[in-house]
Amino acid sequence: MDYRDEIIEKLTDNFDLICKITDDNKNEGYDVSLERIEEIINNEIPEALKKNAPPDYYELYTDFKYSYDYFKNYILYDKLIGKNIVALGGGFSSGKSSFMNVLNGERALPVGILPTTSVPTYIVRDDRYRVTGINIFKSKFEIRLTDFNKIAHGFGEIEDEEGNTVVKGAALGHMLKSMFLSTPKQMYDKIAFLDTPGYSKADDEIHSESTDEQIARGQLNSSDFILWFVPAEKGTLTDEDIKFIETLNDEIPKLMILSKADKMPEEELHKVSEKIRVILRQKQMDFIDILLFSVNEPEKYDIEKIKEYFDKFNKTNVKADITKNFKKIFVRCNEYYDCNLDMERKRLGRLNQAVAVIEDRRIAEGINQLTKDVRENIEELKNVKSRLENIEKEFFNELKDIADKIGFEISRISEMEILKESKSEENLNFKKSVNAMSVKKENSFSKIIKNRR
Repeated sequence: MDYRDEIIEKLTDNFDLICKITDDNKNEGYDVSLERIEEIINNEIPEALKKNAPPDYYELYTDFKYSYDYFKNYILYDKLIGKNIVALGGGFSSGKSSFMNVLNGERALPVGILPTTSVPTYIVRDDRYRVTGINIFKSKFEIRLTDFNKIAHGFGEIEDEEGNTVVKGAALGHMLKSMFLSTPKQMYDKIAFLDTPGYSKADDEIHSESTDEQIARGQLNSSDFILWFVPAEKGTLTDEDIKFIETLNDEIPKLMILSKADKMPEEELHKVSEKIRVILRQKQMDFIDILLFSVNEPEKYDIEKIKEYFDKFNKTNVKADITKNFKKIFVRCNEYYDCNLDMERKRLGRLNQAVAVIEDRRIAEGINQLTKDVRENIEELKNVKSRLENIEKEFFNELKDIADKIGFEISRISEMEILKESKSEENLNFKKSVNAMSVKKENSFSKIIKNRR
């Protein structure tokens, strides 16, 4: 084959690849329709709660959406069912992809790519190689393993006969939502590794509009275990690292990996490790262990200890009960409305008693206005509560229907089970917030009475 024929073949291959990556065939990459359940999550729940919501609503809703992302992964790629997700997190160029390549004994994952082109990638065990992708149009496609690096690196790059680049490549990572790599080199049958984008930007680089930080946080919070990578030459956990880790679910076990260990003398490594340990304890961040790793000399450091942990992860059944995670926001809101309804009804009773004994017409008019406001509040709370109950019922019907179609088990969790598991401190804080609202409203009532006099 002469040079001209090679160029034509490359151009043809590149054209086929870009057609797959940019396909907008509206199949959404799923075997089931998610349109209705996503309408409930993205529009109906926020709309119902925009005026009356618990003080911790944002946190509840964020966790709710993380749980949905977790569930959707199994719809996208059924090989994840029954697997524990071990997510690799850290800053840009912290050694996550290189670690996976060493662990699997093959250079399958792209390394050294720009943060704006990196793509969340799942790696699972299979008896043959397969690369599946989901693009931004939610269409699913399959590509060859040899095309995998093209997506993140120089897609379309062409060299002349002397090997000089005559056409520069273009990165296509921003066109993708997720990649799934099946490989016989992945030795753990119950683990799916997840290589996430570096949450931090590289020097002189900016984040994409859908920032890598947001993508990484959502992916990490949908996992069962987290490996957090810190390059040894940094000397410590940066403030940026700490700030980001604090936004992660503290219930997910975290194994700290001090990467690029060969870049520092051994005595310095232990000092850095101890420094990180102290910081984590001071910040009350739970972690499993802090281990050393080097791409160039893995056997010299803690690769065997890391594998021992993977053996444990592989045998551990820690699958989060997503039914419980979904149920929490509804239970919490229902509790909030019940408490507020009880409070408003008591206020209404006291106001009715007051108006019956007060003879001053001006004061009575003020109390009547307060009574009207309280009645309106009660009706609004009852309406929101009823609307949310209907949304909850439809949401779980949709969830079960989807789960049944993909073979994902959905357990039945009662409201009482969720309430029993609430921490006493959280309940105390909640009651304090409700009492504070009650006191505030009573003070407002007293102030009006005083002014009327």
